[in-house]
Amino acid sequence: MKRVFFCLILILLLLASPAAYASTDSDLPVPTPVPALTPAPTFTPAPSGQNAFNGLIGLNAMQNATNEDVLRVQIRLRELGYFNFKPTGIYQSMTANAAKSFQLKNTMDDGTPMIADGTIGTQTMEILFRHSISRVDIAASIPFGSTTVSANAVKGELVPWSEVHKLLTVGQTYTITDYNSVTTFSMIYVSGKNHAEMECPDAINSGIYKGLFGDEYNFSKRSVLITVGSRRIAASLQGWPHGEDSIAENGMDGHACLFFEGSLSDVGALPDAEHMELVQKAAGKSY
Repeated sequence: MKRVFFCLILILLLLASPAAYASTDSDLPVPTPVPALTPAPTFTPAPSGQNAFNGLIGLNAMQNATNEDVLRVQIRLRELGYFNFKPTGIYQSMTANAAKSFQLKNTMDDGTPMIADGTIGTQTMEILFRHSISRVDIAASIPFGSTTVSANAVKGELVPWSEVHKLLTVGQTYTITDYNSVTTFSMIYVSGKNHAEMECPDAINSGIYKGLFGDEYNFSKRSVLITVGSRRIAASLQGWPHGEDSIAENGMDGHACLFFEGSLSDVGALPDAEHMELVQKAAGKSY
């Protein structure tokens, strides 16, 4: 009897041991550990209006302006019709003139005129990006010089820019002849890499130049001839003075681009199809 009782106790002890459940535990799925949750990042909204800009942008404050600030200003001025050039992130006279036009057209919060100096501070920056500001007025008419070709029109030589560049002397005055009207005036060669950059010597010649484009500086172009020594060379003149200004008080702010055969634009060093067509016209050829 004692032997039977002892066997029963032994069997119960074996069943109660961890080894007895090993096979059973191995059949159970292993729980997947739950990853610790990462706290969601908190974002501070970017400031807007004048709080987003604490610098000063202008021709005399370039050290305080970043390319991004200038680019934002140029894009906004272009959206509003004040800036008609490719945004570059560089604040030069074209951007300053656009800023002046914007400042002349708009007022401060109290109704007083804005200081139209082409410099953009925090107040101008804040007003510039409002929805309620004034855009450029739509012109009642588009100025454009006469396109009638005179019976006395004289054709020019088709000379590549690579050759013309060597013929021109910086600071020298040259006679420009409008191909259509045969009107002549003077311009000074001030510089040039991809094409010639020209300025009128005085207000009288600037007035003649401006008159050829409908008495208002605009983005149209005209076939012209430039007299270099005994040669008349076919060219195309732009009607919008811009960029650096070398001659003060001459009635034009900046220089005008004069293109020749093979000339390129300063933007990307690309050819300008309109200029090339007008150069060919000045040489009596079709483009």
